[in-house]
Amino acid sequence: MHRRVSLLFLVAALPAFFTLACASGSNSRPAGIAAPEIRAEIAGSVFFGSGNTAPANVDVYVTNPASVPIVLRRAQVDSPGMATYTLVRSTRDVRQTIAPGATERVTVFSTAVTEVRNPSEPLTIRVIADFEVGKDRWREISMTR
Repeated sequence: MHRRVSLLFLVAALPAFFTLACASGSNSRPAGIAAPEIRAEIAGSVFFGSGNTAPANVDVYVTNPASVPIVLRRAQVDSPGMATYTLVRSTRDVRQTIAPGATERVTVFSTAVTEVRNPSEPLTIRVIADFEVGKDRWREISMTR
């Protein structure tokens, strides 16, 4: 009985410990760094054929308007709120340095899923990108339609 109570307490306390661990670090962009410009496009076309899934690779373009190089550490794509088809959340870990004023492309390999024949809805793509400059790390979120 004592073990069950201890286990239940541990399981119940995990979210609080996780929140405290995440809150201890700063996740905001450094004051002297301009926000990167992020946009996403489907690479090619999505063809479902006779199934309900299809490859849907997403090209993520990041422009660095800052005066120092920034590093793209991770790019995650998905398409929340879509009605006729959606992208499965996919993540790609990278270490792409983006020079001041430059634009770099990273392809995230994803899958589109549909439940209708011939979806025609314009796809909205959300990109969650993690960046770093020196010891500072932060996250930017972008929506592209």
